[in-house]
Amino acid sequence: MLRSLRSQLTLLLVGLLLLLAVFTGYATLNTMRNDSEQQARQLLKVASNAAGQTLQVRSDQLTDSVRLLAADFGFRQAVATAEAETISSVLENHGARINADLAFLFTPDGRMLASTAAVQDNAVLPGLFEQARAQQGSQASVLSVGERAYQLVLVPVRAPHIIAWVGMGFSVDQQLASQIADLTGLQVSFIRLSGERLVLSSTLSAAAKQQLAEQLQPIMLDERVLPELLPQHISQLFALSETQQLWGVLHLPNAQWLANYQALRNQLLQIFSLGLALALVVAFVYTRSVTRPLDKLVRYAKAIGRGQEVQPPAVALAEVGLLANTLTQMRAAIQQRERQLLEQVERDPLTGLANRLAVEKHLAVRLQQQASTLLLLNIAKFRYVNDSLGYHSGDLLLQQLALRLNNETTINFCARLGADEFLLVIPSTLEEEQINSLLVNLAQPFDLAGSAINLQLVAGVYATTALAQDVNAILRRLEIALANAKADNLPQAWYRTGQDESHQRELTLIRDLPQALDSGQFSVVFQPKVDIVARRCRAAEALIRWQHPTLGFVSPMEFITLAERTGNISLISNWMLQQVIRQLASWQQLHPQVAVAVNLSAADLLDDALPARILAALAEAAVPVSALTLEVTESAVMQDASRAIANLKVLKQAGIKLAIDDFGTGQSSLAYLKNLPVHEVKIDRAFIKDIEHNQQDALIVQATAQLAGGLGLTVTAEGLENHAGLSRVLDAGCQQVQGYYFAKPLSAKDFSQWLQDFATQGERFFPPAVDPATAPTAAQ
Repeated sequence: MLRSLRSQLTLLLVGLLLLLAVFTGYATLNTMRNDSEQQARQLLKVASNAAGQTLQVRSDQLTDSVRLLAADFGFRQAVATAEAETISSVLENHGARINADLAFLFTPDGRMLASTAAVQDNAVLPGLFEQARAQQGSQASVLSVGERAYQLVLVPVRAPHIIAWVGMGFSVDQQLASQIADLTGLQVSFIRLSGERLVLSSTLSAAAKQQLAEQLQPIMLDERVLPELLPQHISQLFALSETQQLWGVLHLPNAQWLANYQALRNQLLQIFSLGLALALVVAFVYTRSVTRPLDKLVRYAKAIGRGQEVQPPAVALAEVGLLANTLTQMRAAIQQRERQLLEQVERDPLTGLANRLAVEKHLAVRLQQQASTLLLLNIAKFRYVNDSLGYHSGDLLLQQLALRLNNETTINFCARLGADEFLLVIPSTLEEEQINSLLVNLAQPFDLAGSAINLQLVAGVYATTALAQDVNAILRRLEIALANAKADNLPQAWYRTGQDESHQRELTLIRDLPQALDSGQFSVVFQPKVDIVARRCRAAEALIRWQHPTLGFVSPMEFITLAERTGNISLISNWMLQQVIRQLASWQQLHPQVAVAVNLSAADLLDDALPARILAALAEAAVPVSALTLEVTESAVMQDASRAIANLKVLKQAGIKLAIDDFGTGQSSLAYLKNLPVHEVKIDRAFIKDIEHNQQDALIVQATAQLAGGLGLTVTAEGLENHAGLSRVLDAGCQQVQGYYFAKPLSAKDFSQWLQDFATQGERFFPPAVDPATAPTAAQ
């Protein structure tokens, strides 16, 4: 109902009036309230003046009485002769005649001679005396004495010189508060705001007085008018004694000054309510006359929406009639635009080929007609074309390729799926040679502004049968085949049965890897590195193992490759370092000489925080740096050689041993070996596993060992599997061996036991002819 134009117009008119009424009422009431408050404040100001005059009258009366006493001859004679009993009697009698609450006498030097009341605060009255003596005349003030306040007057006694000072005072008490309250018609309180803040006396009720006492503690006195001093009241202070922070407070209840304001507010609310009701009736009548033609126009628009051919309504309002004609013209324009959109929505705007929407909509129907061969075509390194020639030139090349695809008679459907990816549907079964020929024809040099441009085309191929097909599954399999072609640097790759499952397996491993590190699915095993010269073992390499709960054992080559590809390899490296350092800490008593090697990836080498993180972990576990060896591959170092070597130097300077793993398989082994800050070279197993049969492998190992030895590096042979090969690697100059011949990778417990067994039975692994005294010495 509220969505109708009539309702909205009604609400608009009523809302405007209501808004105007609210603002007007607010301004009026606010002005009235402020005026009432100003009158209240003026009343408080007048009352405070009246209270001050009352105190002044009391002070003048008290001053006259004390002056009469100071002028009395008998009193002066008693003071001059120091008759203490006479002085005390006169003070009490004279104070009683004027109802004084306190009378006292000072010597000229300020020593108190007599007082009619015990004065606990000895600093107060002498202070008044000092003021009077400084002015050589009478002095009046309100002072706090203990928990009471007095209105005091001090007058000199002359004969003719000042022989004493006599003073009297009235108590600032409940009686005075009641007297001022009767005079002003307001509640009165006397308070002290210095030292212990007190309500000295008040005409307020007990509850209000208690509330006032609580409000005094946090108050910061910076104004005389304090509306917040007592809730439901406006309060104003008038000074009794500013030096001692003695104040009188006048309280005006809010209800007293708000009464007129509230009456006027109620009258305004009645007026506004009546006006609002009248406006509602007028708005309803007006909007009804306006919305009737619009209702006709709405029915006409709905008919257009249903595709009906109807005449526009006849209406009296010119604007509504114009809108009806506009709707008629819009109907014709929409019909024409729909025809254009139906043609364009399934077309790529750059090449004019079908787009992904057209593929998802029509490909399944086409594939049901007959067996077909599908190609997902990609331009290799097309990004470099855009970077070097510009995006405009790249677009021209894409348009030329699209034209060739349209002209190729063997293709009955082609579409552009992405920036440089095209889907080709060939309604027949093709062989690899036919596809290669097709790719060669499509990749003929392109003409770009008179220059011949050669593009390399790569294709993923998938053959279908004339059955119902899942388009998303087909596209996924084509993507897998194309990825394989790119990875193997081939012009084409066919989808093979099982690759989809392999792809899903990779996705599962990538998804589960981070959680598996925290859930105990990973474990660490240790493979011994035997010093074949000294015939002892003081080192091992830590290897990672993954036992997946559903996929079973996962090869390290598989998940480490996936981790490097997805950027998760650092998670594995950090986990391995933590586990190995923890194990080294537990071996410090049993095997303090054992050093364990951990493999690092390229991403780890480029992490500038890696050295500090490793050293901190070793220090925290109390493991010496010599117990840890880090192994890196040449290919990892070569990704950013300067940065990687800088981090390796930091680790080497800290005392951590470094090793080059898989040496001999890199692209620049010998050229960079002299620049790498390492202690050890590990010759890849490809040269060791058949060394007893392959003379070329033996020569390579010997040359590498001599080169590394000349550089002061230890040489480790990986992958030794039999007794015959041991003599060959020893003769070649290798100092350490790692392989199944000595032991497979072992758990921490089994490795510890293996170390103990090898220490006593290790000679059985070595040929008797080898004499340690004549064997090559290990590089330091």
